[in-house]
This record gives sequence, C-alpha cells and structure tokens, in this order.
Amino acid sequence: MNNFFTKAALVVSIATLSFGAVAETTSFQAGVTVQNAFTLTNDAALDFGTIRASADLSGAQTASLELAANPATSAITTSTDATAAEIAILVAGTPASFSVSGVSPFGTLTITDPTETAISPDAAPAGTAAFTLGTPTYYVLTGAAANSVATTTIQVDSNGEATFNVGATLTTTAVAATSDYIDGSYSGTFTLELNY
Repeated sequence: MNNFFTKAALVVSIATLSFGAVAETTSFQAGVTVQNAFTLTNDAALDFGTIRASADLSGAQTASLELAANPATSAITTSTDATAAEIAILVAGTPASFSVSGVSPFGTLTITDPTETAISPDAAPAGTAAFTLGTPTYYVLTGAAANSVATTTIQVDSNGEATFNVGATLTTTAVAATSDYIDGSYSGTFTLELNY
C-alpha cells in the first residue's frame, strides 16, 4: 500500500511540474516632488522707537540701546561715558517680526545673522554721526518651541510654520564724525537668512 501512495504522489508531482507557474509582469513609474523652498516674510520692521542721542565726535566713547527680541523685556541703555555719548528713550521701540511657512513638519532652520551694520541718517549733511546695528537676538513666538529664546536655530510646528521676533543693539558712532545727531529718521537695510 505504501508503494501505491508513493506512485500516486510521484504522478501528482510530475503533473504539477509539467504545467509550471503562470506569471505576469507590468511596468510602473516612480516619482517624487522636491520642495526645498519655503516662505519667509518680514511682518514688521525693527523699530528702535524715538530717542535722544548724542555722539562722541571722536568716536572714542559710545552709547547703546539694546532692544530685546522678547516683547516682554524692556529695552536697556548703556554708555561707556554718558558725558560724551548718550542714548535716552523717549518712545519705546518694537522688535522686528517674521513668519515662516512651507517647511517640513517640525523641521529645523538655521539662522544666519545679518552682516550689514550701518544705520545712517535719511537726510543729513555728510559727516553727520550715524549708528551701527549689532548683536541680533531671536525669540520664537509660535512653533515647536513657542515662547522661547532662539540662538542659532528655529524649529517649526506640525504645520511647518513659526513666527519669531528679532531684536538687536543700536550703538552710537565709534568713528570720528563732524557733526552730532540731528532730528530726523535714520535707517539701514539688513538681510536675515534662514536655511535647512
């Protein structure tokens, strides 16, 4: 009887092998969309407010106004010699504000500080004292780490968005000038860079 089952199994095996497996093939496309770009918008300018300023025309002494990125922090004025150079706040200023969107969820962006420094009178004779901008600071309002100080990076939220402020320090001229500050507006253009 074992011989009968062995022969039957052999016949089934041969029958299976003789018909072979049936296979079909097809081709398909693969693709991907790359979006390295994102949107960075300057929502409000950096405004140091209204001040009274006097310069040391020799440039030896300077005064500074530190405007924090955190809107809850008061501005601070200092001077190396207040009898020679001074800044006094008449109307408080506000930090610059920015928004970013279109970033991958919880992506981290690296901050590159502005390299420009000059804040010059918009209309004044040559040789009039100017200011310099330095020491930018960053404060995240919304994002993965909302209400926190940022140093070199900003992390966006699950929607790929964040808002943040930029503060800085305004300093009186550290080079020789022929005339002191005059009433009027002073401005400069600065570049802020964020990148993956």
